[in-house]
Amino acid sequence: MLLFKRTKKNNESQLDEDVVSRTVLDAMQQENDQLLDQLETLKLDVSELTEKNQHLTEQLTRSKYYQSIVKTVIGLGVLIISFAVLYVLNEEPQYTAMLLLIEAAFIFMMLRSSDES
Repeated sequence: MLLFKRTKKNNESQLDEDVVSRTVLDAMQQENDQLLDQLETLKLDVSELTEKNQHLTEQLTRSKYYQSIVKTVIGLGVLIISFAVLYVLNEEPQYTAMLLLIEAAFIFMMLRSSDES
């Protein structure tokens, strides 16, 4: 008789564990659903921010300020290369200065005319 009572208690304890594990499972499922919802909203936020970043990058590359900076850097690069070529050719300093000033004025006028149009 004692053997049957133990079995009955074991079955009852297993049922209690099943009930507890079912509630824990349901709670975990709800938490999982909430996390998936949060993940989806984060994905949407990231895609919106990526789109906005691309839009702002396009606006920056089309802006006149950015274009004038690029043209100025190109002009300074041309002046530096011209100076290096004149230095390698052993040009006299007074002619080097005059040539670079003329070139700088020409580049400046080109930059001004492109900004006005």
